[in-house]
Formats: sequence, structure tokens, C-alpha cells
Amino acid sequence: PKPFIEISLKQNDKSVAAALYQEKHRLVEEQFKRLRQGLTKNQVLTDYQAALKLLASHELTETEAKAKGEGSEDVKEAFFESLDDTIRTKASDKEYAAYRLAESPFPYHLLDDNQRAALAIAKGEFRLKASQYPAEYLRRKGKEKNRRNVNEANNAMNSFVVCCGDRPPAEYSRSDINKFIDVSVKTKKTATVHRQLKSITAMFNFISLELDIKPDRVHCFQKFNIPGLGDDAESRVDFSHEQILAIRKMPPTKTLEIDCMIHLMLDTGMRVKECCGLLVGDADLKANTPHLVLYKNNIRGLKNKNSQRVVPLIGSSLLAIKKLVEAASNDYLFPRYVNDSGDDVKNTGASGACNKRMKALLGPSSPTSHSFRHTMQTRLRNVECPKDKRNEISGWAKDVSDKYGTPSDLKLKAKYLSATL
Repeated sequence: PKPFIEISLKQNDKSVAAALYQEKHRLVEEQFKRLRQGLTKNQVLTDYQAALKLLASHELTETEAKAKGEGSEDVKEAFFESLDDTIRTKASDKEYAAYRLAESPFPYHLLDDNQRAALAIAKGEFRLKASQYPAEYLRRKGKEKNRRNVNEANNAMNSFVVCCGDRPPAEYSRSDINKFIDVSVKTKKTATVHRQLKSITAMFNFISLELDIKPDRVHCFQKFNIPGLGDDAESRVDFSHEQILAIRKMPPTKTLEIDCMIHLMLDTGMRVKECCGLLVGDADLKANTPHLVLYKNNIRGLKNKNSQRVVPLIGSSLLAIKKLVEAASNDYLFPRYVNDSGDDVKNTGASGACNKRMKALLGPSSPTSHSFRHTMQTRLRNVECPKDKRNEISGWAKDVSDKYGTPSDLKLKAKYLSATL
């Protein structure tokens, strides 16, 4: 075996590689330290609820476990005795005697993860390191099964931990955050870095409050200074008039859902995820003005509360919905892009498939599916559609008119949409 460890940092930038090297070195040293203490190489994420369950098995509530003052230790006696039994069972007579006589450190390595966490709660010393926040945050928010939420939370935290180390929130300094920004903007868009920092902040704030981790409720994750924030954003290109005509005349493929999704986005400006989560019942084709009702449902959320709206169907979008309703064999208009569990949508796959189809039709420089939204705004402006109506159609309106969703409102919006054809 080699007397050293080789790890590829996959970086050409020497300054970034140097920062990553220092952190990798620290992590390896930490792993060897844990191994020398008889612990596992990598720290196992503590399940706070499992620790509370263990305390409950000794008739201790969370409040009683955290209590301080006269008589509080007596309530915890049964729990402490169970830990002593574990240590006595696993330690040799000599080791146990040294521990009881305070001649050796407390043998944490003889306790399992739940016991250690429960003991920390009982002693008022419970804290989580940064890497432990995503799992607890996702679980408490009910998002642990949402692949996108899981990936975003873990990617954000992992990026920060690799750059700045794994510590409790309050132990990070402003210089750590600035270091993360300096390193990250070399390989990521400034908006991505800002979004990741906001995600990290949300996890720290929510979990430290929920678990009452007082030392970490005050930290320096706020008011981030990211030079040139947004200046590196790439402006989205609208579809040209010729490209729109080509899409309208697009020959059908074997995948009806992709053809219909493209045509639906073309004449509504809807998002891919909004399309994926449509139910058959969301389409009202018998109304005087055929339309879709967009709302948060059990398979798809909406970007924000303003995204809930009523969208008139005209041109290609109306034909697409008619085809989908006729072909529907269940409640979903796009069943191909609904997870087997029926609690989420595969919008990333749908977006990729739509983009691939448009590149095959329009060439490699074709705008992406998200450009349908921006193109629709341009088309509506060109027919002098008022800004408030444009925003209501696209789901950007913060306030809506009193007549919103009424037959006359739908008819007016359909009139403007028809004028863009």
C-alpha cells in the first residue's frame, strides 16, 4: 500500500485547488482522529427524532431532558443509568474503573449515535454541524422524498463544507463566507452562489430554532456581499417569428406528450413544471372561453402563490389540450412525466426532451423551453396587451383585478393571446 492518499481535485485553477486541498487534508485528518478514538471513519448524521425517542423510552420528554436546575438530574437518572450499563457491558473492567474514577475521558465511542445525541440533549450541549442540517431540514419540511429539493440542499451545503469545513453555524466567521464566495464565483454564476447561501441560511435558521440550539441561532449568514451579482447572467433569447412558425408546423413524433407540451408552452407561456402537473380536470374545454386552471396539487407545487392562475387556451395550446384529453387514460395529462409514486413530477426530464426536440427542429442554437415565457411576454407587448394582463397570464401578478377569472376577463385575455398568433 502507498504511504499517502491520492485524491483528484478536478481543478485547473491553482488558487481553487489550494483551497480544496486544505479542506480535503483537514477532512482526512479528522477521519483518522475518529478512527483512533474507535469511532467510524465518517460521522453518521444524527437523527434528532431518534434521540428523542430514546429519551422517551426512559420516560423523558424533550422539555424534561433539556431542563436545568433543582431536581432535573433526578428525572434523568434512569437514562444516565442505561448509558452506564452500556459502557459497563462494552468496556473492560480496567477501562470501566478508570472511567468511574475519572482517570480517563468519558467513553463516547462506546455509545451509539442515538445515545450520544440523547446525552448531548440531556446535558444541554446538543449541536449539529453544517453537514447535518440538510437531512433534518428536509425531513421537518416534508421534502426528504423530493429529489430536486434533496439535491439542491445537499449540493449547497456540501459546496460550503468542502470550502470552509464542517462546523456548527455560529462557529463560521464572515471571512469563511467571503472565502466561499471568492472560490465559488470562479466556477459558478453569481446568482447560483447567492441562491446557495440563501438555502444554507434557511436551513441554519429553521433547524436551530426548531431544535432550540441557542448557540447557533445567532450567526453571520446574512447580507451577503457578492461582487457583480447578476452581471454574469445570460439573457434569454426569444423565439423568432420564423421559429414560431416552424414549431406550429412541427411534424408529429411518436411522443404525443412532448409535441403537445411544446405547443402548450408556445401559446400560453407556461413553465415546464406547470405543464407536467396538469390533471385532466384542470382543463375546461366546454366553457365559452376554453381555459386551464393552474393551482398547487398533490403532484406539483407552483413557483409561488402568484403562479396560481386561469389561462385561456387558443391556437396550438387549445389543440394540444384537446389531443391530451382525448388520449388520457388516467387523471394526468402528462403521465410520462409524473413519478411512479404520484407525488412529484419529472420536469427536468421533460425540459430536456423538449429542448432536444426543438434543437432537432430549429438547429443547435435554438432557444430553450423556458424562452417560451419570455417570448410570450414580447408577443403580448407587441399587440399592446396591458402589463397587468400580461403578468396575470404568465403568473407574475402580485395583485389581480376584481374581475379576474370571470368570463369577461377570460374573453379579454383570449383576445390578446389570439392577436399574437
